[in-house]
Amino acid sequence: MTDQPGDASPAEFGLRVDNLTPDRANRIGMEGQKGVVVTDVEPASFADDLNFSRGDVIAEVNRQPVSSVAEYKAAISKLKPGQNVVFKVLRRQDNNRILTVFLPGVVPVENVQ
Repeated sequence: MTDQPGDASPAEFGLRVDNLTPDRANRIGMEGQKGVVVTDVEPASFADDLNFSRGDVIAEVNRQPVSSVAEYKAAISKLKPGQNVVFKVLRRQDNNRILTVFLPGVVPVENVQ
């Protein structure tokens, strides 16, 4: 995983993501898909409120395709507090089907304390 100190930023919304390598895609049943895989969702975070789950694959942020952590961070960095956002997510079901789920929300306004 790519957890460097200072890597997490408030704009990540309580989500940790990693690149969806061919090996990882194979292990989680997402062969041939593009995006970033959710590796952790912080409880009581914006991501938790939107119902993200570990193993979800984020394919787009506001219709902007993301196929790497760098592209994901670039898309997230363009979002402004109070702006509407829609994540296109690929989610594997128990019956081995892959569902496309759209998770809409409003970018939270940061509380500085």
